[in-house]
Amino acid sequence: MEEKKMIQVLAIEDDPFCVSIYRHYGDKMKQFALNVHHSVTLQDSLAFLDEHRDMDIILLDYRVHSTITGLQILQHIRAKGVSVPVICVTGSGNEEVAVQMMKAGASDYLVKGHLSPDILEKSIAYALDRFQEEKKVVEQEKTSVLKEMAIKSSLNALCIMDLSGKITYINPAFLKMWKYEDESEVINKTFKEFLGSEEEFKMVLDSLQGKKNWLGELSAKRKNGEEFFLQALFSRIELQGQHSQELMASFIDITQMKNVETKREALYKGIMEVFALRAEEVGNVETAGHIHRVAEYTRLIAAKLKDIDAFKDYINEKYINDVSYASMLHDVGKWRTPNEILLKAGKLTPPEWEIMKQHPLLGAEMLTPLLKDKGSNQYLKLVESVVKYHHENWDGSGYPQGLKGEDIPLSARIVSLADVYDALTSNRAYRKELTHEEAVGIIEQEKHKFDPRILKIFLESHWEFKTIRDKIT
Repeated sequence: MEEKKMIQVLAIEDDPFCVSIYRHYGDKMKQFALNVHHSVTLQDSLAFLDEHRDMDIILLDYRVHSTITGLQILQHIRAKGVSVPVICVTGSGNEEVAVQMMKAGASDYLVKGHLSPDILEKSIAYALDRFQEEKKVVEQEKTSVLKEMAIKSSLNALCIMDLSGKITYINPAFLKMWKYEDESEVINKTFKEFLGSEEEFKMVLDSLQGKKNWLGELSAKRKNGEEFFLQALFSRIELQGQHSQELMASFIDITQMKNVETKREALYKGIMEVFALRAEEVGNVETAGHIHRVAEYTRLIAAKLKDIDAFKDYINEKYINDVSYASMLHDVGKWRTPNEILLKAGKLTPPEWEIMKQHPLLGAEMLTPLLKDKGSNQYLKLVESVVKYHHENWDGSGYPQGLKGEDIPLSARIVSLADVYDALTSNRAYRKELTHEEAVGIIEQEKHKFDPRILKIFLESHWEFKTIRDKIT
């Protein structure tokens, strides 16, 4: 029996089950054996490809990421000059998407529901044969020519600049996006001049220290002064054998998407706030003041976390705003918890406590109609995490799932401390409110329950919490 050829595969896929399927299909193939590597985010994928240049095939899920489609990932990969054959795999067929993926440089387009070892093997064989034909055409200067072809034909707006931001190259899509007529209006200028603020570009450069890639959103301004929004990928590169590094940036205009998302989020937040207030009223547990205080404590913690290195690439102003609004729904599940348990003056019995511990899951269940289509909406994802996990503890002693440490979503860790502080300083059926100093002492004693970085922020700025407590009644 002829030995099968080993194919190095990178699966950019958020479902581990699908990755297992690829490996299983590889075992059943006649011609190939698949060594499947796995990544999820664009950043991780590019970092992997930088370190592993021996990949033969990329299997790219079209819906792999919450904030970026497979088409955008493919465009960024091609704009960077990665010439590995790409096969797009999606959960549902769509002719328009298939055409877009092929135009962006995909070798094939497969539907997961119709996938089989034979179909995948034929697709891989076709992609490899096509790549070999292209390779023959540019065999003498493979790296530079393929990279230049990718740059010039990129569907993205693209520019190359030195490490200070001085622009040395732009493609036609860049001129079209920024609405300039001629490249002479752009070349040799500093890229920060084309953004909404100079601070944004400084933030990108700072983030690239010690990293090869940065992916995020930026505001920009066109020649006529019109503001628009970009999804941007910045990468450190070397072109045409040069030893000095440059920056290559590719851009996708997401203005329309952001406008739709902004209106949608405003609607959701309005609905959620009314829902949260109504839930508290019906549940007769806490006042509206509790909801608004927890939201302000949450905002305070998140804003201070933003200055910590571990979170500076994750927390931005939108996250701070979103998590503050999301916190307002943390106890919505108490709406479906019996009042005789919520308002009991004495200690809960073990069966009563088990009922009480269900309110995070009940809350998530109540919000299912809104959360089922959360997709890439960061706010709705934060709502879900906060509602389900705000009673989990850092040491694993919380509920409903007993999550521990970093397994607890950051949003829930933030709201956990905010909620505990407000609960301690508020009247409850089973006890009177504690003083600020007593609450701080208890939180310090129970430090094992909280993320140490969040606890540190609280202990260093607890008087700011008291100011909020005294202001919002």
